[in-house]
Amino acid sequence: MATERRRLGRDTLTIATGAAEVLLVANKPGLTETGGGHGAKGVDFQRWWAVLRMLELEQSNAPDFLLLFEAVQDVTELDSLSAPTKAAIYQVKKKDTGTWSWSVLTGTSAPKQPKSAKKIAASGPAAPVSTVAPSFDNVGNSVFGKIHLSLMAFEKLPAEGIFISNAGCDVPLASGANAATSLPCVLSDLAADHAQLLTDALHTLCAAGAPLPDLKRVRVARVAIHPDDPSAPAVAKALELLAQRSPGHAAQARAFVESLVMKVSALGRRTATCATFDELVKERGFSRAEFHTALSSLATIPDRNALFESWLTKLQQEGFDFRALTTMRMAAAKVAAEQLTGPSPEAHSIDLFCDSWAQTNACGPNLKPYVDAALVAMKANFGQYRDEELLARFVMRVITT
Repeated sequence: MATERRRLGRDTLTIATGAAEVLLVANKPGLTETGGGHGAKGVDFQRWWAVLRMLELEQSNAPDFLLLFEAVQDVTELDSLSAPTKAAIYQVKKKDTGTWSWSVLTGTSAPKQPKSAKKIAASGPAAPVSTVAPSFDNVGNSVFGKIHLSLMAFEKLPAEGIFISNAGCDVPLASGANAATSLPCVLSDLAADHAQLLTDALHTLCAAGAPLPDLKRVRVARVAIHPDDPSAPAVAKALELLAQRSPGHAAQARAFVESLVMKVSALGRRTATCATFDELVKERGFSRAEFHTALSSLATIPDRNALFESWLTKLQQEGFDFRALTTMRMAAAKVAAEQLTGPSPEAHSIDLFCDSWAQTNACGPNLKPYVDAALVAMKANFGQYRDEELLARFVMRVITT
C-alpha cells in the first residue's frame, strides 16, 4: 500500500509539474513568436500547418494532443490536455524563395571551408590565419537561438524543438549531404565544424556552469505547403481522414479544414498573461476533444450524395429522361470536387442564382415541374452551360440550403 501511495504521488507530481511548467514558460517574456516579418501570409502559413498537424496526429491515432498558439514560440504541442508529459516547441516559418542561410538560422557566420592543396598552390604564399573569434551577438535572435532559449526554460518537462518551413536549410551535414535536400534531420547531424560552432554559439545563451547544449533536441523539417496556396495539403489530408471515418462527408473536406483554421486564428490573437493552466488552454489551446467535436458536427450534416440520389430517383419516377439523369450524376461529381478546390467565379454565380431562385419559388408535391421551371430561369442567365450541369448544380444547392 505504501508503495502504491508513493507511485500515485509521483504520478500526481508529474501531472502537476507538467501543466504548471508549461504555464510558467508561457508567461515568460521573450519566448513567444508574434507574426514576424512575413505579415499575413506568414501567419496563414502557420495556421494551415497547425491544422495539417492536427490531422496528422488524429490519423496516427495519437491518444491525446493539445496545441497552444503563440504561447511558447509559434506553436507548442503537448501530448495531453490535462496531464502533459512532453512538449514539442515549433517555429513555423514560410519562405517565398531560396533556402534558409546559416546566418539567419544561427546568428553567426559559417565556418570558412579550407582550401584544397591545388588552390593553395595557385594562390601563392598563405595569408596569415585569422584569429578573430566568431561573433555570437545575434545568436539569441536567430531561429535556433530562440528555440534553444525556449528549451532551456523547461527544467522538468521533456521538450524538443522543431523548425518547420516550406524551404530547406542550406547547411552541410556530416554525411556530406546538405540539409536543404536531406530533411528532416537533427542538428547533431550537421558537419562537425558547423555542429561545434553552433554548440559554442548556443552555449553563450546558457547560465554559467551549464552543460553544453544537446543538438539532438532540435530538428528541422520541410513541409510541402506553398505560401500562395497553404490550404492544399490540409484539404488533401482531411479528405483522407474523412474517406476513412465518414465517406459520405468527404466532399466537405475543405469546409472542415477552413472551420478549423478560423478557430485557431482567434487563438493566435490572444496574448494576455494567463493565471492558470486551464485559462491558458481556454485562451490559446486547441485539443483533440475539440477536434473530435468539429469532426462529429459533420455527422449532423446530411449526406449530399444520398439526398441527391433520392431526388434523381423521384425525378425518374416522374418520367425524367434516364440519360439526362446519368449526365446529371456526372456533373454532380464535378460540383462535389469543387468543394475541395473551390468553385470558379462563374460556378459561384450559378450557385448564388440557385439560392436566390429557390428562396422565392416553393416546391410542390412533384419535383419535375419545379426543376423544369428552375432550368428555364437558369438558361436565361447561363445559356452557355449544358442543361444537365445546370440541373445538377441546382439540385445540389437546394438539398443543402
